[in-house]
Amino acid sequence: MSDPWLLIEVLDGETPASDWRRTYSDALLTAAITDRAVRWSWRPHERGVVFEIAFRTEAIRDEFCGQPPVKAALEAVPDPRHGLSVTPGGGD
Repeated sequence: MSDPWLLIEVLDGETPASDWRRTYSDALLTAAITDRAVRWSWRPHERGVVFEIAFRTEAIRDEFCGQPPVKAALEAVPDPRHGLSVTPGGGD
């Protein structure tokens, strides 16, 4: 069975999503490691950034989403109305 993934896509808004990444990357990675992430990667694209992260179980993935630093990062995206997509996935 593959690891459950979480895909966080942040689009540019009043500021570039790359600035958001620079500001919140350490907090998201610390939260991911604390919640026992098994893989993660950042990908830029023409309209923003994508953070992909895998955990051993769906429950651990859900715990990550509930951490205060993760919630704070997601609330601070450049375009809070249209610029955030958080998609749980089954794995690679």
